[in-house]
Amino acid sequence: MNLKKNIWQKDKIGGLELNNRIVRSATNEHLGSLEGHVTDDYIKVYENLAKSGIGLIITSHMAIDANQRAECTHICANDIENEKKFKQLTDTVHRYGSKIIAQISYPGHHGSKMQVVKTPSGLGQTEALSQEDIKEYIKKHIETIKHLKKVGFDGVQLHMAHGFLLSEFLYPFYNKRTDCYGGAVNNRYRIIHELLDEANKIKDSNFVLISKIDSVSKSEESEFLNQQIEICKWQERDGIDAIEVSGANFKKYNQTTPYFLENAVKIKDNVNIPIILVGGFRNTQQMEDALSKGIDFISMSRPFIADENFVQKLKNGERSICTNCNKCFEIFKTEYKCCSLRKDKIKQYEINFNENILKAN
Repeated sequence: MNLKKNIWQKDKIGGLELNNRIVRSATNEHLGSLEGHVTDDYIKVYENLAKSGIGLIITSHMAIDANQRAECTHICANDIENEKKFKQLTDTVHRYGSKIIAQISYPGHHGSKMQVVKTPSGLGQTEALSQEDIKEYIKKHIETIKHLKKVGFDGVQLHMAHGFLLSEFLYPFYNKRTDCYGGAVNNRYRIIHELLDEANKIKDSNFVLISKIDSVSKSEESEFLNQQIEICKWQERDGIDAIEVSGANFKKYNQTTPYFLENAVKIKDNVNIPIILVGGFRNTQQMEDALSKGIDFISMSRPFIADENFVQKLKNGERSICTNCNKCFEIFKTEYKCCSLRKDKIKQYEINFNENILKAN
């Protein structure tokens, strides 16, 4: 019997019980220090999110390698200087009953121009990863996962979307390799298989592994979704506890229905693990519709940038104030606030801005 899913009912990812089906999708707040350290303002954002009653919070992406950061405020997950702050962060979130998962990534083409950018095939002004580099990359992932488990995170999310390194291995456009990590889709998936094989030795019932994948590509080739469905099936076989479905070119969408719902339902039909869907949710009607079609958890980003207390607004039947203007993607570079609809200022923005000016001069 299929019981009707409710937004506010408890459910599990692996052995991790969540108080409701609301997920805060990974969002780069740009509140790390320029050295990659967790700041008080960063922790305050997560405290406010947890206070609002979100079931699961996924952090902004964290670097697994200090020499491969996406931008100047990219927090370094392995930096020993972050250990106490991470413990403070996880303890704070848990105090309010929420769970917290760290998203970890390797930038690929998103790498900072201040470093040698490493990618699958060395396209453009980048350097191709050698097989030795790939082994080291997997090792750094495992070290990072162990560290994040130690400081109290409830799991990690592997970023396999939006042009970061793992998604580049999956895309034939970026992956031109002729060795065992290129060519056929099972070879392009190999790095993920090897990573999950090692990561499964760390996880337990209370510490889960989830992933984030694209369901549409930039060129939107017709075979891409079929490839991603196979990859999701392989991930389930390899021990992934849940998959968050997203897509490329998400800024162009301006529709009321969730952007990737149709593709997410097709993925759900082929796996037996929870599917988290992100993209375009602004009210409970949309969420309930997605749940009725098989989606397990509702993930959001921009509504929480506009209003950290959005969960309580949802409970009162209100919709998000977010207008999809996308100014939040750039506003941190020019103004010390996170949404054009908000009047508050965040001190860390100003500190980072002024330090950048000093470095430039």
